[in-house]
Amino acid sequence: MNYKELKFIDEKIYETEINGLRVFYIPKKGFTKSYAILTSDFGSKDVEFSVDGGETFKKYPEGIAHFLEHKMFEMPGGLNVFNRFTEQGASVNAFTNNHQTSYYFSTTNHFMENLSLLLEMVFTPHLTDENVEKEKGIIAEEIKMYDDHPGFRGYIEALKSMYFTHPVREDIAGTVESIYKLTAQDLIECYEAFYHPENMILVLVGDIPMEEAVLLLEKKVHRGEKLHLVKKTYMEPQNVNKTASILSMGLQVPNYIYGVKVLPESPNLMKESLTGTLMMKLVFGSTSVFYEDMLKEGIINDSFSSEFNLGSDHGEIFMGGESKEPQKVLDTIEAYIEKVLADEAFFDGQQEAVERIKKSMTGSFVNVFNSVDRIGVTTTGMLLHGEDVFSYVDTLKEVDSADVKAAFQRVFQKDHAVQIIIS
Repeated sequence: MNYKELKFIDEKIYETEINGLRVFYIPKKGFTKSYAILTSDFGSKDVEFSVDGGETFKKYPEGIAHFLEHKMFEMPGGLNVFNRFTEQGASVNAFTNNHQTSYYFSTTNHFMENLSLLLEMVFTPHLTDENVEKEKGIIAEEIKMYDDHPGFRGYIEALKSMYFTHPVREDIAGTVESIYKLTAQDLIECYEAFYHPENMILVLVGDIPMEEAVLLLEKKVHRGEKLHLVKKTYMEPQNVNKTASILSMGLQVPNYIYGVKVLPESPNLMKESLTGTLMMKLVFGSTSVFYEDMLKEGIINDSFSSEFNLGSDHGEIFMGGESKEPQKVLDTIEAYIEKVLADEAFFDGQQEAVERIKKSMTGSFVNVFNSVDRIGVTTTGMLLHGEDVFSYVDTLKEVDSADVKAAFQRVFQKDHAVQIIIS
């Protein structure tokens, strides 16, 4: 096994490949809890793809990755996989987001038995017309439940307002209409394309006997027939689809979202992402002048939050919260952005604040290594984006106030922004 080392916190990450599956191991000697997360590079945005190297593409119903996640817990012969994990002392679950589907468990004993069960579950699909039809009603109820959640509705409305065609604008679970369109054959085709070992990664964290784990993986993971998988790419303009939207949900206190569409520009996704995160903390974070002044004036309250997300082909800034005067808050945010853009000296002299935030971000990253669960999830997310976990701190060190200023001036343009009110 090859390994890399993060010397200042004495952490190592080992890497190997077993029958096409990339396997990463972060040893945590003396930890009683161990963790495994098996991930397919298949997210909700991957609804159109080719298995013949790009010659022909097929589009599938929205929500298919999430639907397939549900079905992977159904084993041939009716085995209740949740009960089996529980009997073996493990807690198991899964999630789907825009770019991945992950299955994971944590346990304090019987790690090998649980790893074997996880591999068996994910690599033994049980997809029939009957069990797929049955699942549609369950997922339809899940979708309807989220329809009553104002924060979620606002988030989806913001994405639909930002994007013209990119599938990130759709709910991860799809719609009731889209899931009723999918078939068992659709799921089988997506499984064969995306659950190939070469399209997956496994991250193991804890005090684990790796020689035993490697032998198990060699036995359980089969390379399978090679598919020439090509995902469809989407060319989005910088400007947004729609600049404003109001959703009526009968709320006593309205919600608001100020969103900005951010298309990645640099091949160094990690630096761009860290710069964007640092920018939002500096200008709009809980220790910023904006936050403290607006809180004091009563324009925002402690429900206000901000975040920066960046993927390989899309990105978003979200600021939001609750307010009885949501339009006033949105106008205040926009006026403040215009003020910062017009003030050439705003970022001058901010290097001290930038360094303070960088120290805080470094501390948060180091704290990840105190939890096997957080190590697994964080490492997986970075690996899927082609990022080196151990270059995080060095990359963050490179970011300065000039980078933050350039990022702010690039992304905060009026035709990149959307205003959402949920009333």
